[in-house]
Amino acid sequence: TLPQYTSFRKPKSSRAMAGADVLEALLPTILEFGSAREAVAAAAATSSWRSPARTDQVWLRACRSRWRFGALPGAVPASAPGARDAGSLERLEHAVEEHRAGRGGCSEAFSFYLRRASQDAETRQRLQALSDDAGRSSDPERLQGLVQPLLELGGDALDVLLSVERSTGDRSLSSLAGAVRCRISAAWAAVTWKKLMKEPEKAATLEEGALVLSQWAKPDADVAGMRATLEDFASRVGSLGARRVAEGPPRREEAEATIRALNQVLFTDFGLRGNSGDYYNADNSLLHAVLKTRRGIPISLSVVWAAVARRCGLACHPLAAFPGHVLIRVPVQSEVAAPSEKQDLYVDAFDGGKVMSWQHLVEFLAQRGARGIQEDQLRECVKILPPEQLYLRMMRNLVNIYQQDRGSWTLLEGIV
Repeated sequence: TLPQYTSFRKPKSSRAMAGADVLEALLPTILEFGSAREAVAAAAATSSWRSPARTDQVWLRACRSRWRFGALPGAVPASAPGARDAGSLERLEHAVEEHRAGRGGCSEAFSFYLRRASQDAETRQRLQALSDDAGRSSDPERLQGLVQPLLELGGDALDVLLSVERSTGDRSLSSLAGAVRCRISAAWAAVTWKKLMKEPEKAATLEEGALVLSQWAKPDADVAGMRATLEDFASRVGSLGARRVAEGPPRREEAEATIRALNQVLFTDFGLRGNSGDYYNADNSLLHAVLKTRRGIPISLSVVWAAVARRCGLACHPLAAFPGHVLIRVPVQSEVAAPSEKQDLYVDAFDGGKVMSWQHLVEFLAQRGARGIQEDQLRECVKILPPEQLYLRMMRNLVNIYQQDRGSWTLLEGIV
């Protein structure tokens, strides 16, 4: 391991010096997959390693690994989880390319890491002082004065508070950290959610609202991991020859081929399916849990299916207005003179990606008790709506579930 090289000195022979130069060139790539402690040890080993051990390539990855909330290099301040991850990942990929091109000397991420790590230490100290004072004083104004600086940190405090909350040392300190974390988490989710509702077009991908709900319900939910999983699904679909690059709706045959590839990867290979046996479990509505258990309800499975489809170049739209059971609409090229909704395909992600035509859709509704529905009413049901309508339906599902559990509903009130 790198810490053992703390007394390293460059060799004097030309051959050994050449080897050392090669090691220096490779050092950022090696440290990129190590820990922050190893990078610090490498920088301390010899002056010639200091610069390569502090490059953005190394420390951007360290920042992404350590902090799941708050500021990150490359991310727009107060951005939603998916956009935050996408921005920092783009910055990391740029740093890697710069290093490969011989221009990887920037150490902004290292400076950022030091500042934020110092802020974490101050947060721990403030929390400890609050815990100590709470044991000695019952003055609510004084205690509020102590907790206010923590609340003002917002998302920047969540990672360290979660760490203290889950520690097994001081129970009173852990309990206090949990109480403060819940207040900040609810406020963060409320602000992020409201911003998303006002600016849905800025959401990086369709799943942005689902990511907000996941991080609210499970603060250590791995946003980068969830997005990487969706990207991996899309890559596997592409390996089956189903990645579109052309603009505009596909031909019906092309759309059907892409749908088959998506269903193969998501349902046959990965094993996603509807959770009919425990339909009203809240986990069925939360993206991180759906990807872990491979079970969900129509709306959450539709979000996964559509997010992967869009990454493969297939335009599609979960139908937020469809009664009782979210389906996905896939626009296709019109072959006859008929309204587009009658030509498009409809996918039921809850039923393994079953594909339906307009007539099948009428029969589907009839089976669900909507016999005799008028055509103009059905057109309203399959209307393509903005993403925030889907997000709001996801929220309503959780409201209905959590109203049965007063403890969970109290947390949800912070967002609603």
